Amino acid sequence: MTTQRNRGELEADIMTILWQQNAPMTAKEVQAKFTENIPAITTLITVLDRMCGKGQVIKESTGGRSQTFTAAQSRVAHVTSTMNSALQSADDHVAALLLFAGTLSEEDRAFLRKAIDDGK
Repeated sequence: MTTQRNRGELEADIMTILWQQNAPMTAKEVQAKFTENIPAITTLITVLDRMCGKGQVIKESTGGRSQTFTAAQSRVAHVTSTMNSALQSADDHVAALLLFAGTLSEEDRAFLRKAIDDGK
């Protein structure tokens, strides 16, 4: 019996696979990286195509019907973009930034202070 995934879970799993591989992959190669709850190849192709439409994945034709897929940006760039989007969507930008900074470890705060000071 196949278990149902939560919304967005398959996309997240696909992105993790593409980031770990860090090279173009066919849908079959992506499918082979799943160890449980393996999605059908048609499902993977559909989701990969939708992710291309969202700008998350880049699709390249390798001749004939064969296509490869790569992550459109690195995991670090994705996290940075997500954090920036979340911050920009806050009603109170300053409060959100301060609250976020308050959740950081002392080590991370010290690193940011140094990075900001070095950038001056």
